[in-house]
Amino acid sequence: MPTALIFTLRPVARAVVEGSLGRATHAALLALIADRDPALAAALHAEQRVRPLTVSPILGLETGPSAVTNPARRYWLRATLLNTRLEHLSAEWATTAPGQLAIGGVLWQVEQVTSSSAAHQWAGTIAYEQLMADVLRQGGTRGPARWRFEFATPVMFRQRSRCLPLPEPALVFGSLLDRWNALAPLPLPPEVREFAETALVVNNFALNSVAVAGKGGVPQIGAVGSCCYTVTTRDRHLETCIEVLARWAFYSGVGAGTARGFGQTRLCGVQHGRREGERRHGAIA
Repeated sequence: MPTALIFTLRPVARAVVEGSLGRATHAALLALIADRDPALAAALHAEQRVRPLTVSPILGLETGPSAVTNPARRYWLRATLLNTRLEHLSAEWATTAPGQLAIGGVLWQVEQVTSSSAAHQWAGTIAYEQLMADVLRQGGTRGPARWRFEFATPVMFRQRSRCLPLPEPALVFGSLLDRWNALAPLPLPPEVREFAETALVVNNFALNSVAVAGKGGVPQIGAVGSCCYTVTTRDRHLETCIEVLARWAFYSGVGAGTARGFGQTRLCGVQHGRREGERRHGAIA
């Protein structure tokens, strides 16, 4: 079942590091996986399509081109694991936390690993079948059909070698549909993509652009903040599919580069896959 883990970290020394460590956290997580399952780590490294995991940058660092680690503070790393082989590892890590991780040239002590939403609001776990059953039991999204996303780390999309930083409905839900149909046991219909493109619009947003150094130092532009989507043409079945994908975003991430720190996302008013009363969310912390 999809699992969102929060690693609580503390640096062992004060040091200057890159402001975004998404590539470094990805490498550290692969090394951690390789300790238990070298073949799985190699397969994940070679995968060029949909990877069954997402990895955040180090959360809690100052924003900017560089940051200073503080051994007196705690930081966080979030990883979501989306297939059975990875989920088995998450249980091991939660039971016996890895001792240290080397990230960005710094050793970080792992104080705790949790998938409990009671311990951290960005942790959680839910079966694919349960996520769908919860949506169906609640009747989809009848009433105001709105989905407000929080993009906690920069979200971007790639099309024909271009980087697109604006989270337009077709890009957001097309990305979610691709990942769901590649990883979930019950696929959603292709009509969802056309519905997102023709019937969903942005009706409210508070977004900022963020530049993150990519491979070779080339800046990649993404958007952080919140964005609300609504429908212009009602369709009960397809709105239910959109609701499934919106809740799935908590685990799958949105857009390109989700294994390297981009696209950490959640649906406002949802706690680890289940809708609650609408409330304001802050950044991952």
